[in-house]
Amino acid sequence: MIRRAGQSLARTFDTRADAEAWAVATEARVLAGGATAPAVRAPSGATVADLFDRYAREVSPGKAGERWEVIRLRALAPSFGMPAAQLDGPAVAQWRDTRLRTVSAATVNRELNLISAVITRAMREWRAPLAANPIHAIQRPRQPNARRRRVSDDERAAIIKALGWNGETAPADIRDWIAWGFCLALETMMRQGEILALTWPNVHADRRFVHLPKTKNGHPRDVPLSTRAVALFDLLPVGSGRVVPVGAGTFGAYFREAVRCAEIEGLHFHDTRREALTRMAEKLPNIAELARASGHRGTRSLMVYYEPTAEDIAGKLG
Repeated sequence: MIRRAGQSLARTFDTRADAEAWAVATEARVLAGGATAPAVRAPSGATVADLFDRYAREVSPGKAGERWEVIRLRALAPSFGMPAAQLDGPAVAQWRDTRLRTVSAATVNRELNLISAVITRAMREWRAPLAANPIHAIQRPRQPNARRRRVSDDERAAIIKALGWNGETAPADIRDWIAWGFCLALETMMRQGEILALTWPNVHADRRFVHLPKTKNGHPRDVPLSTRAVALFDLLPVGSGRVVPVGAGTFGAYFREAVRCAEIEGLHFHDTRREALTRMAEKLPNIAELARASGHRGTRSLMVYYEPTAEDIAGKLG
């Protein structure tokens, strides 16, 4: 992208050499007062918020995390009302510093990743007037240590009690369903979204597995069921639609309320995945089998969730 004599012109090239050659030749024509090629630019007056909106409409629907992305992009939009051409490193850095006063570094980094994805798409496919992605020009907040929280047996019992489910009969209301889903997560390593998206045609309790056609990493997987997981499905009348008839927002709100009522500190639903994986590692010492069951594509990401205590490891030493 070049700006000369009141004109802003932009084109995309496969190589840096081609881009520099075009820039030199075009600048010379502009300064000489000659005709130039039509400017290739974003829609007149397009703001960064406009790019967020377009991304939410055209790109996010194809992702497993569509709901989170759309909510986040809408929340970010008021802070990015400037014209797209004016978005630069200092502007992003100022937003970063302001945002860090209210949320964690991990949250800011996730939001920076999303903003970067929007800008990259806009530059490559929407002809946005940006010479480079400004997210790459700033210092990222230091990533905090990986989360290590597990779920104890006492906490499991306290949350089920707070939700009012007896654990022995089919769920009768929303709170019962939250408790049932919580118990299933602790037995299967399934994410909340995977549990809520599970449908009866993909449940094969008699063969001790459920099939997930769509997961976070984009790859389908089969989840093996323990005896206790099979028992949870045996409590339910077989249907044809979704197994858990609760929306994501409602599920999350009721679970957080139960955690507060149980007076448990710092517990997230996703911590069930770490707890389940760590316990299942004792039954599946073969790391390839464990990764297949959990859906991890590599051992590095798998180790983020494997969190045995020192006592657990010492007990195996004899």
